[in-house]
Amino acid sequence: MQEIYERLRRETGLRIGILDADLVDHGTRHPNLALLKIASFCKAHGHHVDLLLDYLHLEQYDAVFLSCVFSFTTIERGVLDLSNVYCGGTGFFPDGGEDLPYDVEHAHPDYTLYEPYVERELARGRRRSALADYLDYSIGFTTRGCFRKCSFCVNKKYARVFAHAPVEEFLDSERPYIYLWDDNFLGFSGWREILGQLNATGKPFQFRQGLDIRLMTDEKALVLSRSRYHGDFIFAFDHIEDREIIEKKLRVWRTWTDRGTRLYVLSAYDSQDEHDIESIFMRISILMKYDCLPYIMRYESYKQSKWRSLYVNIARWCNQPQFFKKKSFREFCEANQAYHKTKNTMCSAYQAMTVFEREFPRIAERFFDLRFEEESMLKRFGRPFFTKPSHEVLEEQRAYWGRFVRGDMSELETLSAYFAKKLDIMCVEHFKEAEQSGGGTSKSSLRFFGVPRLKRSLPRCSNIPIQSW
Repeated sequence: MQEIYERLRRETGLRIGILDADLVDHGTRHPNLALLKIASFCKAHGHHVDLLLDYLHLEQYDAVFLSCVFSFTTIERGVLDLSNVYCGGTGFFPDGGEDLPYDVEHAHPDYTLYEPYVERELARGRRRSALADYLDYSIGFTTRGCFRKCSFCVNKKYARVFAHAPVEEFLDSERPYIYLWDDNFLGFSGWREILGQLNATGKPFQFRQGLDIRLMTDEKALVLSRSRYHGDFIFAFDHIEDREIIEKKLRVWRTWTDRGTRLYVLSAYDSQDEHDIESIFMRISILMKYDCLPYIMRYESYKQSKWRSLYVNIARWCNQPQFFKKKSFREFCEANQAYHKTKNTMCSAYQAMTVFEREFPRIAERFFDLRFEEESMLKRFGRPFFTKPSHEVLEEQRAYWGRFVRGDMSELETLSAYFAKKLDIMCVEHFKEAEQSGGGTSKSSLRFFGVPRLKRSLPRCSNIPIQSW
């Protein structure tokens, strides 16, 4: 592979084809970052670059760079045998294959590469919003690597998390958003500095690979919750065996924010039987509790399962928030049946549910009627978690705090003030900020505005399990 890059550096005016195999086969919604960098490198060295949208006439090019991310992507027979075709990506190599040369890896992505594809799709009537990843986002890695070595993950090339590139390396000032492919960002010791770089751009950003909730701390939650984040925060809940640590860290997370949060739920990996189905629903119920949305990630082996249709319909229910937030799984299946056009037959969702319930009534009884609105502590109790009010709100709260620290409030009044958002136990953080910025709060006041007394007081006056304390 290195020989072709040496030739590209040495010569000029070569015809270069760029072929995204995933796009050609099934229309992936993500541009291929490696190909964006290769295109940029080639253009910088005076070569002519074409995005190829089919496998025709590949022999006319001096070099064709073909990338494939997904192992299920189909590539036209004989293409890989061509001497001018150079391939890479996790679809060919579990570890991604050879690293790109340094000057290619750190080239500014050529965000114009996919313009012919975008123009074609728009001309066909496709909505611009469906092509937003190609049009609106700067894309890159600030860090690389992960130490987890999960068996189902292709990311095993590196055993640690390390700095990869500053944000400005891949930033396009004309694009309104940023998304990142970092493998395990929260595992990097310099996470705070990078978040500072991202926030300094003024552009909302998001991590597409998800963040490792098991590495969450109060400090990380605080900084993330105050960042210019775009869309839902994404984490993962791959195994029910991680329940204890996941719940612990979700309590930390929800201490600081009520922002939209989604967790990937791996399914059909360890098994494809009733135990896996139960595990899925157990994880869903936990996420409901913390006002989080599950996103069902089906491992390919689900297709060989007796419960294939059930896997499909659980994913349909969970992965569409407009359904998940309003209906239990049973209600979702019943709604599908109501719209079923063939009389005296069952739709796939209703049939899958009833067959499973007949064989495993205990699991069905426990989980099929769970409703997000009823299980979510945030929705049931209004505000079981901490919030971060503005300084103006805190000024209004002074009277309540004064009464509280003097012991003039009854337990019932204390609880009432808390749920009415007139007494907020996270306000100590804001008073610290005010003091640092020259505000009028004394150090002695800060001692009074601490958390311990309210922590002790509130649980005594309520049977609500405020477990984050």
